[in-house]
Amino acid sequence: MNMDGPLDFENEDPLVNPPPSAEKRKKVIGLDDLLSDFYKEKSKLIDRGNRKRKASSKLCDSDDDERGQEALLSIIVDDCRNQMNEICSEEDTQEWGLCLFGDQKAPTRSLLADLDNCYLLKEFLTSQLNSVVDLSPDNGTAFLEGLLANGWLTKLILTCARVETIICKWTLDILLYSPKEDLRSSACDFWCSILLSQNEVNGAPVEIQWLPNYQILKEALESYGFRINSSQNVELPEADSKSQGPPQNIRAWLKFVAACCQIRCKKPIFNASQLEQIAEVLVWLLLDRGLQGLLLLLQECLISVTESFKEEEWVSSCKNLANSLASRVPQDMNCLRIVESVAGVDARSKHLRSTIANQMLVVLLEHKESDENLMSSLMSINLKEKSCNLFRTYMMLVLAENWLLSSKLVEEKPVLRDMWAVFLRNCFCQINSTDLRPFASKVRTKASYLLQGCRSD
Repeated sequence: MNMDGPLDFENEDPLVNPPPSAEKRKKVIGLDDLLSDFYKEKSKLIDRGNRKRKASSKLCDSDDDERGQEALLSIIVDDCRNQMNEICSEEDTQEWGLCLFGDQKAPTRSLLADLDNCYLLKEFLTSQLNSVVDLSPDNGTAFLEGLLANGWLTKLILTCARVETIICKWTLDILLYSPKEDLRSSACDFWCSILLSQNEVNGAPVEIQWLPNYQILKEALESYGFRINSSQNVELPEADSKSQGPPQNIRAWLKFVAACCQIRCKKPIFNASQLEQIAEVLVWLLLDRGLQGLLLLLQECLISVTESFKEEEWVSSCKNLANSLASRVPQDMNCLRIVESVAGVDARSKHLRSTIANQMLVVLLEHKESDENLMSSLMSINLKEKSCNLFRTYMMLVLAENWLLSSKLVEEKPVLRDMWAVFLRNCFCQINSTDLRPFASKVRTKASYLLQGCRSD
């Protein structure tokens, strides 16, 4: 028995053991409560799903915006690339070059000589050496070709200091028309040796009994297919064409012409008018891409031609040559090719270069008055206008450069130097560095480079 515990009647006393309050009683959960809880949870799930959908829709919208921006950027980049390609393609299509040789013709062979009447062969036939070489009239041509190819014919003629007409015509025919490289080259060396012997001071010059004329050289060019009267709209040959293009003999032709011009002071083969025509042919040949490997030879030959003019002939002949070229050369990159291919290594070459550039400017601007008026026309060009032909401006910029800087005009006329500087500043300042027009960058860069020279002066 618990002595400390409450008595039985004390357990029944409400004051000692009060009944539990109504708040602490467990609530009986009914079916309605379960349904209410179920719908509340379902509502929360629906709200949570709606919030997720809204969040995902915002993400999709942002992704769509990014994709749209990427597409727009791609379009802009493509447009920029297309514009740059158009500019580059337009600048690249402006190339120089004409095909000046068409179908080759059969040569007239007016130089063919009867070697049976050759004095040199007759001398060999009657000499004691004939027992060694076993020479006969039937193999005379082969014998002379062997002497020519080995260089012995040249040595023999230089020793004898005399060459007969038949040998002259026979070797020149080989030089101009032979398809054999060894014979053609030996014939060229033969003629260069006997011609240049005329300029020797100590040694005796070779007595040449026959010399060719301009008509023979012109006929050779025509047989090569050279379009001597054509200038514009020349079609390029097909890649597989065997009958078109520069002939093999053109190298020997050029060397022979150069040698003829170098002895003009002692043996004039060409007159001033014929020299003008030869010089014009040489300038035209500078435009044939098939002859790029002969550029140095072409320039040396042109120098020989210009140096062969007499002092009283040069000024007027240079003007005639420049006028003829300026009126016939296409007004495109071929103008610049001609001017820049004339090697300005001596006074006459620089004069020729300057005169050709001047006459081409006159044709482009249709301005035949003074030099100052020509420069004023250049200064008046508004390069800011979108309709301004910047390719034409670039051509005139290069032509003006060669006209003024290849001569002493800038030194003799300070006003031209000042006008030139103004034109250069216009080309540089009126074209923005971001200008995407074709040739805008070339004009601006060229003017910037030339301005440095003006400032240093």
